[in-house]
Amino acid sequence: MELLKLEEMTVEQKVGMLLCARRFWKNTDDVDFILELVKKRALGCVQAPFNQPEIIKKIKETADYPIILVNDTERGYPTSPRPKVPLISLAATGNKEYVRSFARCLVADAKADNCNGTWGPVIDILNSDGPCRVSRVFSDDPQKVAEYAEEIARVYNENHYFSCGKHYPGSGKVGVDTHMMGAYNDYTEEELIERNLVPYIHLWKKGLLPSIMVDHSTYVNIDPERPASLSKKVIDIIRNMGYDGVMFSDSFAMMAILQEFGEEKLYGMAVNAGIDIVLPNYMTPVRETYELLLQNYKDGAYTEERLNEAVRRVLNLMEFVATEPETPLVITKEDEENLAAISRDCITAVCDEGLTAAIGDVNKKRLFIVLTENDFEVLGEGEEITVGKWYYPNNIAQKIKKEFPNSEVVFLKEFSSAAENDKILRTATKYDEVVCVTFCTTTCYLGTDSLTRRTEAVLNALAFSKKLKTIVHFGNPHALLPVMHVPRKIFGYMITESQEYAIDILAGKLEAKGTLPFNIQYK
Repeated sequence: MELLKLEEMTVEQKVGMLLCARRFWKNTDDVDFILELVKKRALGCVQAPFNQPEIIKKIKETADYPIILVNDTERGYPTSPRPKVPLISLAATGNKEYVRSFARCLVADAKADNCNGTWGPVIDILNSDGPCRVSRVFSDDPQKVAEYAEEIARVYNENHYFSCGKHYPGSGKVGVDTHMMGAYNDYTEEELIERNLVPYIHLWKKGLLPSIMVDHSTYVNIDPERPASLSKKVIDIIRNMGYDGVMFSDSFAMMAILQEFGEEKLYGMAVNAGIDIVLPNYMTPVRETYELLLQNYKDGAYTEERLNEAVRRVLNLMEFVATEPETPLVITKEDEENLAAISRDCITAVCDEGLTAAIGDVNKKRLFIVLTENDFEVLGEGEEITVGKWYYPNNIAQKIKKEFPNSEVVFLKEFSSAAENDKILRTATKYDEVVCVTFCTTTCYLGTDSLTRRTEAVLNALAFSKKLKTIVHFGNPHALLPVMHVPRKIFGYMITESQEYAIDILAGKLEAKGTLPFNIQYK
């Protein structure tokens, strides 16, 4: 393995250092072109495809230099059998040893797949609810975010697995999903430094911030004309403090960028603004993105000085990942136990004074309403349960029937019809206590990670009747803000394994040990 030298590189090689090849594995021409670039030492970064280890291995074997192999692993390595843990659940446990075990297991899984870095941790600080964000962050407290992020970044750093703080400079006031549309933020530079940049500065000063990912929000009080990823004014806030790590753009496949700027001149604009590695539109062939980036340089979109500056930073990152750790990483039994315990110990109870998380007599007749996706199918006994991606209503229903044998369980679709709502409410008239199990998913391109208005209406109808005593919610805890007062709220966040533990807590078999990571004032 040989480290590249800036002074020996051609323009074509330098330009390739600024490119992250993405979503190429289904296109033979793309794979061949990537391997051609790698052989020429003209590609800096590859977004390593999950479930395609042979392609990652081939790229790594072809490269005689330490090419950057990276992906999003915010919740854990996707193909690993280990639990997938959102940052909000880690923070809810309040246990930093759990955080370190999470990071160690993630690094071990990623390195086993030949990856040498990740776009994470997310160190955004939310002021309030925000789509595609809440379950991905630690807290709304800048110091807590900094402390938890330090635990993860330190493990990464010790193992020469690079981290990437995102989404600079922080999108705490953004109320839309920038995968779908542009967003505007009214923070001033002073406000960013005092709040949103606290985790970035904290990690940087400790030598734990080798790279940063820049978001696509427009900060109107700093640069009203350009989103952050194209704004030298925004990027220079931390550069002017002395930060010299790699700046990744966020994905240029996101509509916050594509709808307004297109691609022809986009990548050159980003580099000129201070981006060191571009994440191009993954729908565009790799050859085309490379040629666009090269043509932008030839057209004068960014200077040779800016090109050399970016390449220098990329080569520094390559040197970091090429260095062997002082101590080999060993995953201990304690690490595995800690990782498994997060789904149990994160569960949080927010109860009226005098109430406990347990609902009392398990033999009492209650109505449990379990929210489902609209394409959900109720399975009969003996059938394999395969419904859902992370939220499994059938499993929850079976657990309820086991722990509360005299209760009735019914399902409610998140986009329920008038007839379905009528049936649910009429069923509730037969009971004096109702428990609702709800969920919402945090992911891109949904535009929301809240309950549907129809679900809110049913919950409020039940709350108004005073029969709704408990909500067990999985996902974004802000989703319950529109719901009328409910005396007992149990939060299991967004882990599959938490779902049965939450029912155990209702039954009094377990203690709710978690703490809500956000300051939320419910009705």
